[in-house]
Amino acid sequence: MEQFIKTEIKAIVAEGAFGKNCNLVSFKVYNDIIEKKEWKYNAIFGDIVTSDDSYYSVLIKLKNRDKMIRDSFECDVLFHNELYFYEYIIPFFLECRGPLVNNVNALSLPRFFYGRNKGGELAEEDLIVFENVNTLGYRFSEEQLFIDKDHLIIALQAIAKFHGLSYIAKHKNANRFRDIVADVHDLQFDGNGHWMAQNDLLKRIGKRGVDRLLERSGERYRDHDQLRRLNELFDDTASTLRLALSVREPLSVLCHGDYCHGSVMFQYDECGCPFDALIMDFFDMRYGSPALDLSLFLYATTAQRTRRTHWDELLDAYCAALAAAVPSGVFVPDRAALDAEMAASAVVGFASASFILCYKLRDNSDPLLDSIANSDDPVEYFLALGGDEGTECIADLVQHMIDMAYTQPCKVLAG
Repeated sequence: MEQFIKTEIKAIVAEGAFGKNCNLVSFKVYNDIIEKKEWKYNAIFGDIVTSDDSYYSVLIKLKNRDKMIRDSFECDVLFHNELYFYEYIIPFFLECRGPLVNNVNALSLPRFFYGRNKGGELAEEDLIVFENVNTLGYRFSEEQLFIDKDHLIIALQAIAKFHGLSYIAKHKNANRFRDIVADVHDLQFDGNGHWMAQNDLLKRIGKRGVDRLLERSGERYRDHDQLRRLNELFDDTASTLRLALSVREPLSVLCHGDYCHGSVMFQYDECGCPFDALIMDFFDMRYGSPALDLSLFLYATTAQRTRRTHWDELLDAYCAALAAAVPSGVFVPDRAALDAEMAASAVVGFASASFILCYKLRDNSDPLLDSIANSDDPVEYFLALGGDEGTECIADLVQHMIDMAYTQPCKVLAG
């Protein structure tokens, strides 16, 4: 593997990815600390020195070496989206935005050097090369499950700046924007429908949380109208998710699609306080409501106490950053419109966050997981992930959706 990478880097440098008329002087592979998404990509870090005496620290993403995993998770499509984002979408967005007066509204992304996505039998030769942002001081939050308010606000400001680029691009060149977005591949649906609808996965995850909520607060919620509505959504998962994921203009933006703990890194001041966030891993992009990113992020990274005490403050921070990120005259949703979007789309964030939280809380030594790993029912394993703590987390999310009336997926006419 290391020899393959060195050979590839030599050719990539010669092609001009690191400057014209440069050759590779040295390439050293080393280990670094980063949360690796092994099913999406394998990460290799290295130092490059070129013949013009330039130095680069790089992160190289490679497709999973296991063909079964690679095919199962459609890694060719994942790499298409990520490469398309850096080669076409971001240059278009930045062209529409134009130069900034200052860096306050600049979006932090890893520097992109090179990418290749031949796929199929050549998939193991595909790679994407970025700057290693660890050397710039970016790192993941130390909290492994939930993050504090300071980190949350910085991350929300970052995703607001990203969403703002869509509103600017639609304002400046709506036709080209539509063409650009049309080439983003949807990974939520396949021939069998949405992945969370298959085998009643969302319905059964929802029941896991509803049953626990009724155990602990049955008197308050058993006859609650919003619980009835939520159960109806879970019962008709396929329609629920299609409506929640549908494009609603003029509100829709290019969403990150997997904005959670492992997709955002932070830069810290001398006191250890976060002051900037960098967004990475644009594999799961989709065009839809900004609430798709917000609901997933907030449900996957906030504890119940944080949601109770800071929810309005967090959404207000997003709205303020979004308004500040676009020029005067460019439409962005206000807080009332965002609340309506959350009511229509938060079920998608709930679905993914429930899965993520329980996966993070899994105990691989639990004999129950071993006993059902090869069950004829593919959902049984996922329903056991996270144990009792996972069930409590899902119940907390169900409670929040009921309390906030986030149970209204509906189509909105284009405006």
